[in-house]
Amino acid sequence: KAIYKITSVTATGGTVSFASLVNKNAATFNIPATVVIKGVTYSVTAIEKNAFKNCKKLKKVTIGKNVASIGANAFNKCKKLKNIIFKTTKLKKKSVGKNAFKGIMTKATFKCPKKVKKSYKTILLKKGATKKAKFK
Repeated sequence: KAIYKITSVTATGGTVSFASLVNKNAATFNIPATVVIKGVTYSVTAIEKNAFKNCKKLKKVTIGKNVASIGANAFNKCKKLKNIIFKTTKLKKKSVGKNAFKGIMTKATFKCPKKVKKSYKTILLKKGATKKAKFK
């Protein structure tokens, strides 16, 4: 389970940001493309700053296709985080916060959509990923 923050509301739904995990001991987590809150479907478009910070048991995370921004320190100090799967192609240099991936496993694997793999590698290396990380 997770905590989401509603960021916009429209006649047909709206957007939310992923704020934090309810269970900080989760080993895997999937940030979905959409969530339903009280019968309304919201697109998950952001991961808040510090959202997963210090989730020491987190090993694998999947980032949904609507996520366009990741806050500063979002995955900082997730020491066991080894597999990060991006379904989104919407991330840009300015939309990934400082140290977002600092302190994760040195040899982490980032699985990125083909068309953004090169740009994501450049972005993620500046946001905390190490040179030993793999980009697939």
